[in-house]
Amino acid sequence: MATNMTTTEVTTATGSILVVDDERSMREMLSIMLKKEGHDVVVADCGKAAVEILRRRPVDLLISDIKMPGMSGVDVLRAAKEIDDAIVGIMITAFKSTDSAVEALRLGAHDYIDKPFDIDKLKAAISGAFEQRRLRECNIVGDSWQMQRMKERIKRVAPTNSTVLITGESGTGKELVARAIHSHSKRAARPFVPLNCGALPEMLLESELFGHEKGAFASADATKKGLVEAAERGTIFLDEIGEMSPMMQVKLLRFLQERRFRRVGGTEEQDADVRVIAATNQHLAKMVESGDFRRDLFYRVNVIKLEVPPLRERKSDILSLAKHFVAKFNRQMGKELGGVSTSAERALETYAWPGNVRELENVIERAVALEDAETVQAESLDLGDIPGQDRRFAPHAPPDVVVGGQRPVDGPEPLPESGFVLEQHVQGIEREYLAQALQQAGGVKVRAAGLLGMSFRSFRYYLKKYHLG
Repeated sequence: MATNMTTTEVTTATGSILVVDDERSMREMLSIMLKKEGHDVVVADCGKAAVEILRRRPVDLLISDIKMPGMSGVDVLRAAKEIDDAIVGIMITAFKSTDSAVEALRLGAHDYIDKPFDIDKLKAAISGAFEQRRLRECNIVGDSWQMQRMKERIKRVAPTNSTVLITGESGTGKELVARAIHSHSKRAARPFVPLNCGALPEMLLESELFGHEKGAFASADATKKGLVEAAERGTIFLDEIGEMSPMMQVKLLRFLQERRFRRVGGTEEQDADVRVIAATNQHLAKMVESGDFRRDLFYRVNVIKLEVPPLRERKSDILSLAKHFVAKFNRQMGKELGGVSTSAERALETYAWPGNVRELENVIERAVALEDAETVQAESLDLGDIPGQDRRFAPHAPPDVVVGGQRPVDGPEPLPESGFVLEQHVQGIEREYLAQALQQAGGVKVRAAGLLGMSFRSFRYYLKKYHLG
């Protein structure tokens, strides 16, 4: 095996890694290299042995050769995903195959590396794989261009101490984004403390946030630390910040300006080293104009803004989220459902999801609990229980792709009397859609992938397959 050793420093997060390869020299080389990086490494010489290991112990990352006797690396990844949907895979092969690469990426592989490979390239792929794993553990699931952009922004924002404002509809996962920012920050080892500002009246909210002294009010029979103190050197998450009363807005503004606070009923001020992340499902700029939210506070919390898109705007993530939740509730309920049926997939993809990801999670939890079949069936989904909500995106759920300013017509073109080679014909159609999506997206590949409902990585491999760049 040839490798290209360079002096580039690549920092990787550590975790447990399963290496699968039928070549002993490759297994030993990877095992030694990965252990030096601080990883917990276990090896297998074939796919069957790898699956047996995965059934006995949890693993964060799978690194597998593609071409092996018996089970291929793609088969191993497929089996690994059935055991633990959160596992991340990196495929390595000396036999270049676009089909196997696309299939591996479709199953959720993080990367696909050709032999002979650069050691630093592998280290960088491993680091990225662990980043992906941590995001999935925060339930930041999805490969749409919107979520790819969100994940990138999380990684850029996390190392800073800047205040972040997360906006989005209810149920989109704003707290999950806040937790992901915290878990990727230098404060990750310290507390993440959430507080729903709309759930408490003004006096209790101030006490929860800043604490109170004994005797500060009738029920204050002891001194109590607030959540700001509990979050020291960590992160405090202020959800539904738009629900704060005018007086609390003044007190929060002063805290953000000076990073000092005073307990309710107290006289001494204390310093606080906390990062503040706020969230709202309201339009704060409009609230400023109407006088319901302080302009100076808005500028203080709106330093870095992240907007979480509603599920209806990233429909290509629906099935991956559904499969993620099936695996999650399988583990919780001790069940072994093999994902969702084709009919259930169609129902999930055409439903409007007014409650966003939270509604999808609840629907899947109920379906897994009640399902007697081997996979989740459409009849078990119970969609559209909310009165007055539209059940579907559109009457016939037209495709997302818009070509030449018009949507494709329903149904295939007539079959010529002379016939044609179906595979070549379909490939020609695929290539045309890829080219037109690129043109419509102005050459921005991430946006073009979103137009076709594809992950960016799958889109990239299709571009290579059809020599489009």
